Amino acid sequence: MTKKTDLRVRRTRKAIRDSFLLLIDSKGFNAITIQDIADEAMINRATFYLHYCDKYELLATLSDEVLTDLITSFNPSQHIKDRKVQMSHIHEHIVSGFGSVQRHEDFYRVMLGKNGIYDFNIKMYEAIRQKFIHEYDLMNLRDEDFHIPKDLLTHFVASAFRGVLTWWIQSEQRQTPEELAKQLAKIITTGPLQAAGFVFEDHS
Repeated sequence: MTKKTDLRVRRTRKAIRDSFLLLIDSKGFNAITIQDIADEAMINRATFYLHYCDKYELLATLSDEVLTDLITSFNPSQHIKDRKVQMSHIHEHIVSGFGSVQRHEDFYRVMLGKNGIYDFNIKMYEAIRQKFIHEYDLMNLRDEDFHIPKDLLTHFVASAFRGVLTWWIQSEQRQTPEELAKQLAKIITTGPLQAAGFVFEDHS
């Protein structure tokens, strides 16, 4: 493929992608037709079909690209050695993870917005959960190495990550990834209540 052809392909796919997201945001995925996408992207239907079989393949392709970028942006096993957590690396990985979200901001904003696609929300959660399971395996951590059930921890982390991601992308006055990383690192290391300033009292 020549550079000129490659550039034309990338421009066409970007036009399709941008039009697709705009239409989902305005009328919802179920109401969109291929003709709608083609009209918005100023291409013909035949051109669309040169790139994607249908809108479902388009959605799956875009979702996979975004989530692959997300889950490869952070690697917890790299900042935990012999069960000891290296704090500076935690901050780096949080910044990297939310940097990925920021790169695909328009996609997340639409997917998690009023006309967003619930299946993407589930797919994102599962991708994050599987990522942490994979990282545990890289660290050779067995079930008995955890002080709480590993499955509980994995679901908690994946749910928290997805929840913060959704809140952050929808915030009007959004913090930078660096600012967010400082606060999340504090929550991770001290727990949510202590990070918020609460003090535990033992009345036993």
